[in-house]
Amino acid sequence: MRMQKMNKKKRIMIKYVKLLLIFMCMCFLSAGCGKKIMAPVYDDEVEPVNEITMFAIITNRDEVNEKITLRAVNYTTEVTLSYNGGADVKDKYGSIVSMTQIELGSVVDIVYDSNRDKLISLHISNAEKVQKMEEVSGAIVDNVKQTVTVNGTTYQMSDSASAFSNNDEIEVNEICSEDQITLWLYNDIICSIYVELGHGYVRLSDYASYVGGMVEIGYDVIVPVTEDMLLTVREGEYTLRIAKGDDVGTKAVKVIRNQEIDVSLADIAIEPKQMGSVLFKVTPSDAAVYLDGKRINTEGAIDMVYGKHNIYITAEGYDSYSASFNVNYAYKIKEYKLTSKDGKTEKDSASTTEKNNTKKTTENGTTTETTTTQSDTTKTPNTDTGKKTKNKVTVSTPSGASVYFDGEYIGIAPISFTKVTGSHIITLSKAGYLSKSYTVTFTDDGKDSNLKYEELVSISSLIE
Repeated sequence: MRMQKMNKKKRIMIKYVKLLLIFMCMCFLSAGCGKKIMAPVYDDEVEPVNEITMFAIITNRDEVNEKITLRAVNYTTEVTLSYNGGADVKDKYGSIVSMTQIELGSVVDIVYDSNRDKLISLHISNAEKVQKMEEVSGAIVDNVKQTVTVNGTTYQMSDSASAFSNNDEIEVNEICSEDQITLWLYNDIICSIYVELGHGYVRLSDYASYVGGMVEIGYDVIVPVTEDMLLTVREGEYTLRIAKGDDVGTKAVKVIRNQEIDVSLADIAIEPKQMGSVLFKVTPSDAAVYLDGKRINTEGAIDMVYGKHNIYITAEGYDSYSASFNVNYAYKIKEYKLTSKDGKTEKDSASTTEKNNTKKTTENGTTTETTTTQSDTTKTPNTDTGKKTKNKVTVSTPSGASVYFDGEYIGIAPISFTKVTGSHIITLSKAGYLSKSYTVTFTDDGKDSNLKYEELVSISSLIE
């Protein structure tokens, strides 16, 4: 009886539990019925990825905004792409590198999404027809023939060849033979040039005692010391060496790209030597007089360093004369009379007449030597490279800038000078402005050349 009552209670409890569960389910269902079920929404305007491949040269890199500009090889087509978000960047060996390790001018194979202007992959090209020449020195750029000569081998430049220095694109004629460069070639044609080491400028001061000597600096700058020199030198640290006769001086210099430095030679100037003056009276007056192996003009006194000197005199129809003598006096007149082949000497009257004739001859000879290749308005550069022509070169602009031809001061623009064949460096300088060098190539084409360059950049404009 007792067991029956307990079973009855149990069945009642189970019934209540079932009813409770049914009630709860109905509550959940009624609550859900008031909500609207949202179906997935798809944006039909999102374009799919459109992959484009391109064989190109890197022309600009914006690291702040993570953008890169590329130009198709041998074409002018350019694209600017964002490279953030995991672009695949590799060197020619397939190793992953950062975008900052890729130099401007590099020839690359790229894939990009044209719908989003986004770079997908950039690999330094390892194509068989692509050649990279690094650490090239002494390259000669010929802007007339559009060629670059390296160690005697001449390469043609493409019509769209580009040049780069630091993070900027430059004109090809801004590259000098002093620069160290990288050349990128495709099918043996130069398509881009990158300046690894550029050039700066060295101006000498307090150099008077070395005029007529030689100065050496950098890799290949060995030139005579002239008035107001401005030398174009590869960037780097060097020992400047300057010499005149037995006197030699050295100086440490640091050349910075695109900057001009002034190097004073006051602390290594040649100490003044004791000098004496000698007036040579020679008969016959048209005789050729050589002092220490160099022909001299005997019409005036010659300043000479104290010490031993050699003299040699010769004239047609006379026995030659040679001797040594010491200069240890402030002033002296030295007379020499040659003996004619027949054993006679010239009379004074004849000597006077000959002297007048000699003066005319000497002046004409001097004029022929110094002015045949120049006029009153045209300078003649002192250069051993190239052939002087009958034509002239005029640098018209920038007006007021000092003009240097292979480091030698020519004058203030506008200025004209004798046209010399070959490849040369024209440097423009002006106080308060950045100096600028250009490579020029001249041929003996029978024509005058007029060069016009852009205005120099003011230093003050670069100060923020």
